[in-house]
Amino acid sequence: MRGGGGGSRARQNAIRSGLVVLGAVAFSYLSFRVGFKPYLDRAQEAMDTHVSSTAAATDGSVSDAAQPDHAGEEGLATSKDPAVVLRD
Repeated sequence: MRGGGGGSRARQNAIRSGLVVLGAVAFSYLSFRVGFKPYLDRAQEAMDTHVSSTAAATDGSVSDAAQPDHAGEEGLATSKDPAVVLRD
């Protein structure tokens, strides 16, 4: 007869499986961050620039007519359309 050894083996297998899953999730997250870093940085920069230009526009120094709806010569910073941030 085998006694209570089967329960500890099942518990060890469950812990091992949990660690493998956590490792896979961590690896996937880091791969995503590294793979999409240029795009994420560009999107963050565009959002920061848009927020600062919006704050300047409320002061009256920059009018809405001076900012085009889509990215022009100045790049993504002047766009009001969030989809333009992800466009190359």
